[in-house]
Amino acid sequence: MRRNDRMDEFLFGKRRNSEPEQEEIKKEEPKKEFNLMETAGTIMETYEQLSPYVKHLKNHAAKYIKKK
Repeated sequence: MRRNDRMDEFLFGKRRNSEPEQEEIKKEEPKKEFNLMETAGTIMETYEQLSPYVKHLKNHAAKYIKKK
C-alpha cells in the first residue's frame, strides 16, 4: 500500500467495493413499519405546540391589515 493510500484510508476510511454484499444491504435498510395511531398522536402534539404561535401571527396580521 502506498503512503497516499494509507493517508486516504486514515482520513476517509476504507474504500468500499462497487457492489455491497447482501448482508450489508440488509443492515443498512431496516424494515420500517407505519403506525397510524403514533403518527396521528405526533400530529396532534405538533398542532398543540404550534397553535399558540399561529394564533399570535394571525392576530398580528389582522392588526396590520386593519391599519391599511
